[in-house]
Amino acid sequence: MALRRVVYGLTLTGVLLFYATNENYLAQFLLALCAALPAASLALSLPGMLGCRLALSAAPAALERGGEGRWQVSVDVPAGLPLSRLTVRLTGENLLTGEREYRRLVLSGVSRRRPAPLAVPTTHCGLLELRVERAWVCDYLGLVSLPVAIPRPARMLCRPIPADLPPPSLPEGLGARPAPRNAARLGPGEDYDLREYRPGDPMRSVHWKLSSKWDELIVRERAETLVPLPLLTLDRFGPPELLDQLLDKLLGLSRALLGVQRPHAVLWLDLDGRAQLRAVSDEKQLTDCLLDLLGTPAPLSGTALDDRPDLLRGPDGPVFRIHIAPEGGDGDDR
Repeated sequence: MALRRVVYGLTLTGVLLFYATNENYLAQFLLALCAALPAASLALSLPGMLGCRLALSAAPAALERGGEGRWQVSVDVPAGLPLSRLTVRLTGENLLTGEREYRRLVLSGVSRRRPAPLAVPTTHCGLLELRVERAWVCDYLGLVSLPVAIPRPARMLCRPIPADLPPPSLPEGLGARPAPRNAARLGPGEDYDLREYRPGDPMRSVHWKLSSKWDELIVRERAETLVPLPLLTLDRFGPPELLDQLLDKLLGLSRALLGVQRPHAVLWLDLDGRAQLRAVSDEKQLTDCLLDLLGTPAPLSGTALDDRPDLLRGPDGPVFRIHIAPEGGDGDDR
């Protein structure tokens, strides 16, 4: 745009000199034309410039590491008139690793809803984000520019490639996930506790023999059994290559546990050293856990979970810990 202004300034200077040395109709016409061109260009361009809108999107919204993805930069010009020149400064960032890529997109002759595809770097896992730092549109002569409203960022989830891991052997016995407290409604079992009748208890759970003996209604309630809760832990720091290995094994192990219908939890420390614990009992919760894992920065170094033994317990009691490391995972009963 600066070059066009310089060219227009030189042209206007030449016309003024011609007008000063030649007082005829041609000189007057050229001077009037040169002076009116910027106003005419702005008047014709202004409806499209004022109505120009940008939109960012990702296709697909989620993919595995190394997959082929595209950002879409769409331009909407409600006036229906093509824009002369649209310039957009973009920043692509991996929110996990902090890697950034800066781009400058220049579109000429933009018409309504023109999409501009951009390749997405998917070398490493993470929540990828594309945002517009600045955008401006020029009139037809390129002498006047107006800013364009900044659109919402677009995001793409670059998932790990799940490692092919078998479900771990888990001990039976004490754990952290109790059976439902309304188990009595399912009928008494071999192991049960006795308590007084409460309104709403099914009559089939009444222990009639003891009730007649004690002269009050006594019900049998299935005793709570605790199922071991696997706790998957990982030290979420290191270079991107190390994080890729950790997340591949975490996703593979988590899906292996879900495949045998074993709920579990995932524990890590965030950038500030705060514990982040996420329960995973289905694919939706696993996806939510991945979004939390991949959507915040991971430092190159940090505090290991082995240095925080107070955190290695589940919300309801002891758990079976499986620590994810680049060379493998190990389990111990904590």
